[in-house]
Amino acid sequence: MAVLNREEPDKIPIMASDFARIGSQGGWLRRLMKRGLGVYRLCHPYRPSIRGMDFYLEDVKYTQIRYMEKGIVKFRHLLETPIGTVTSITRVNPVKDVQLLMGAHEEHFVKEKSDWRIMSYIFKGILNNLSPNYEAFNREEDELGETGVCYGRIGKTPFQRAWVELASLERAIVDFEEKPEELQEFLEVQKQLHTRQAEIAAESPIKFIDITEHTTNVISPKYYREYCIPYYEIYSKALQGTGKLLGAHMDGQFGHLKKEIGEAPLNVIESFTVPPVGDVSIKEAKSLWPDKILFVNCPPHVNNGTPEEVRGAYEAILEENGGKKGLLIEHSEDIPLDRLETNLSIALDVFGY
Repeated sequence: MAVLNREEPDKIPIMASDFARIGSQGGWLRRLMKRGLGVYRLCHPYRPSIRGMDFYLEDVKYTQIRYMEKGIVKFRHLLETPIGTVTSITRVNPVKDVQLLMGAHEEHFVKEKSDWRIMSYIFKGILNNLSPNYEAFNREEDELGETGVCYGRIGKTPFQRAWVELASLERAIVDFEEKPEELQEFLEVQKQLHTRQAEIAAESPIKFIDITEHTTNVISPKYYREYCIPYYEIYSKALQGTGKLLGAHMDGQFGHLKKEIGEAPLNVIESFTVPPVGDVSIKEAKSLWPDKILFVNCPPHVNNGTPEEVRGAYEAILEENGGKKGLLIEHSEDIPLDRLETNLSIALDVFGY
């Protein structure tokens, strides 16, 4: 909370994410929390949402079929509406391994231009039923107590949502370039949805509102200015005077967006990934965006490294930041379960716990 309040904390926070609930914890989380490891969880300020198909609409039928093909677990998803049906397939790790939260798309919901209209129909239903989800947030905060915090999770902006969640990259690029009528309808619904979500977020008790963008080098500066920044501005304006901070989940390479990110009304760059996986260093980020707080992801290039390599990566982060202000370390991506305790224990050592 000191970091979110732009104060200097006693120690730079080290946080474990919702992923800490997945798989056998083997006592590692309990042991590290005794040393000072924090926990953060994610909660939508609103409900329903498209994530996890967490919506119930009278005229939309959702069916999930789980099966195995060539040793890979797959999920077939069907969304049936009065105006048509769309399907997708996701695949996750082999059965013997710990399964990923999201998996990878093998088939996308939007395969033709007409499918945007079906998705717009579903999002209109979500918009018409949108309501505050504050009780769920308060439960999370009460459960965490002084051991952690809950972030407000916001769904992606239109282009990010399109290529990450709904369509293939090729389909998204072609349609966003040509802007057929079906896509324009989708964009209008998304604008209305984000406007209402921003109103609900502004009235919530949540301190930190995080748009889960997954920003990476797929999106161009032009598209970032057109499909991201205007939506950030919707939230920024809604949050004015509330004391809340706005952030975006940027866990990829975004060096080509340095100017645009500097202009974006974001207080926090969340899940910042250091080089060599990322392409902007902490030192450069501090120079470019001195007013932005960095929530730095555990350096993924040493996830499978030696203890010496892990220590070196964290020491480099500490040195580059040059102090305790404006920095938080978060475990926001998959780290092999057999490496989690060692990795985060070294982080606690380096940051003075």
